Amino acid sequence: MVKRERGFTLVEIVVVLAIFGIFIWIVVILTADMRAWEKRMPINFMMHPQISGVVSRLRRDVADARWPYYPSSQGTWQQSPTTLILDTLREAGTTETVVWDFSKEGEVTRLAFVAEQQQSSWTAHGTPTFKILDFPIVEHPDSVRIQAYDKDGKLAIDQIFQPRAH
Repeated sequence: MVKRERGFTLVEIVVVLAIFGIFIWIVVILTADMRAWEKRMPINFMMHPQISGVVSRLRRDVADARWPYYPSSQGTWQQSPTTLILDTLREAGTTETVVWDFSKEGEVTRLAFVAEQQQSSWTAHGTPTFKILDFPIVEHPDSVRIQAYDKDGKLAIDQIFQPRAH
């Protein structure tokens, strides 16, 4: 009977080191690729609570819009690529006119009017540059496209909202 000593052979250790080396190589390549994509992509503005609040409230206002969806003016505001004016339904069943003002750099203001009297005002700070575009879809011609650009001019937010049937 031959007694063997306990332990690993040199071949077993070399195989394990080779497998571990391949694993480390894959992790380094994936991490470098992730960092390269991270530098190319704009900031994820939707992680910022102010900006996600702007987008979600804007989506709700457009969804709650009633005919005529987009009046041409409200007081001193005119419909433009930096101003969105909507007639919306309130929870009580009454209507209000909402003005979204994106004209100030880094700031978004939402104003609500009932019978030409301002009812509320809300402002978000630290926002990208928003732009309002008409985006007619065959079955939804009153859709609106909201785009936002970061400080480098890269597209950061691009969403299409549609009024729902009431």
